[in-house]
Amino acid sequence: MLQFGISLLMVLVCAGGVAVLALVLAWQERAAAPDVRRQRLVVLVLPVASAVLALLLGAVFLLLLIWSPQGAELLASR
Repeated sequence: MLQFGISLLMVLVCAGGVAVLALVLAWQERAAAPDVRRQRLVVLVLPVASAVLALLLGAVFLLLLIWSPQGAELLASR
């Protein structure tokens, strides 16, 4: 049952990550001048995108870990 709860949480994290990426990219594209768009890209979009993608990779790794044959043992030992 814990595996299903964690899986649901990770699906929500992934959906939230996609929403954050869409929001940040839309905000970056709303800038009027190309130099402001470039500045927003470098200052906010790239760091946020890197953090969100790292979070998504961690979520996928966690899902693969808990659904492996040893996953139940790993969850029980914690």
